[in-house]
Amino acid sequence: MATGTGQTGGNAVGRRPSRDNVAWHATSTGRNVVLIATNLLPGRPLRLWGAAVEIADGGVFIRLAISGPFDGWSVSQLLSVALARFEAELAHSGEPALAEIVRHLEHATAVHREPQERDSVPPVSFEPAPPGGVASPFPWTVARAGQFSIALCPDAEARQRGVTPEQFLAVIEMALTSWLPVTPWRRSCWETRRAVRAALALEVERAKARWAAHVAAADEEPDRM
Repeated sequence: MATGTGQTGGNAVGRRPSRDNVAWHATSTGRNVVLIATNLLPGRPLRLWGAAVEIADGGVFIRLAISGPFDGWSVSQLLSVALARFEAELAHSGEPALAEIVRHLEHATAVHREPQERDSVPPVSFEPAPPGGVASPFPWTVARAGQFSIALCPDAEARQRGVTPEQFLAVIEMALTSWLPVTPWRRSCWETRRAVRAALALEVERAKARWAAHVAAADEEPDRM
């Protein structure tokens, strides 16, 4: 696959879990995230490891690194993307909850260790929305590392096409949980997961509040004939 996220058809992440699905998360707005693994080898990391993420008009696949830093997205890279996104949201709105999320992600980034930490890891870069795309209050909507890229939802309410912040944190949390049985640094992985879970819990509450406000605003609109 040429990119870190690839389009999947229809409701690819809305189906019932199969034996290759390791974990399942439904967001506050009903978008699914499924951690997928195939060719599981006993006592070894998962050979194909990634998350199918439901977006507004289908789904994307985020491939996670297993055999080396160029095999997919590493947890360190994903943490850096999540931290940058929430820092951008904090600068935009100044919500106290966002400051707490940033604090948890800063801690997660500081304590996490990669099994391939001695290898050179492609740096993460950020790109603005392409011309003609949905306007965004954030300075970037696409994260890129080597040949892999992830398009994040461009609006603060997470209603447009792209991976939402809640979905993104869910991917990291599920990846860390899946990695725990085989990582050589379980304590570091466990502490990182605890910080990510705290950030995810706060984002879930923010997402629920945003969705409730959206529904209330829709109910108040006059009927159009």
